[in-house]
Amino acid sequence: MRTNYATIIIALAIGAAVLICGCMGLSGGNARNQTNGTPVETPFVENLAINEVLDRDGNFSTFIQAIEAAGLEGMFTGPGPYTVFAPTDEAFSRIPNAVMEELFSDPKGNLAEVLLYHMAPGNYMASGIATRDTIATIQGNSVTVDVTGDGVRVNGAEVVRVDMLAANGVVHAIDAVMLPPGITLLATNETMTGNTTNITG
Repeated sequence: MRTNYATIIIALAIGAAVLICGCMGLSGGNARNQTNGTPVETPFVENLAINEVLDRDGNFSTFIQAIEAAGLEGMFTGPGPYTVFAPTDEAFSRIPNAVMEELFSDPKGNLAEVLLYHMAPGNYMASGIATRDTIATIQGNSVTVDVTGDGVRVNGAEVVRVDMLAANGVVHAIDAVMLPPGITLLATNETMTGNTTNITG
């Protein structure tokens, strides 16, 4: 009889442990929380700032270099939340060297303006971006959003990766560098307010 009681107690303990684990869920990935009986998907948020997420990814080295040159690290590590449209290294590689040199020669001016044009206050996930026509940036001007059957474009730049989560916001990768209206680059001998192959405005 004692053996039977022991078996029952062990079985109950195992059942309770399984029930507790099932309620707690797993850390990381997507967790499911109950709100008024309705399951809600809660994305896992990285314990890294935006610039750290970019650095760990490995495809945004030039963007990070530009952030550091402009002295804007504090913006990308601040409390936020921020939404960043980050040009990939491939996007920067298609820009003529003369244009890049001119931007980096004025880090606190034109370069900073360009970077802040890629940053918006608030947390815009991909699903939220697709519902908007424009998004106001920290630089002061707005970028346009165009949703087609092929995907989403911001100022003509294609969004190639979405919802890269950080502790202080979210990053979306784009395939071109966006220039705010009115930026004049002598290297191109024109004011870049329209779309080009490598730079969008």
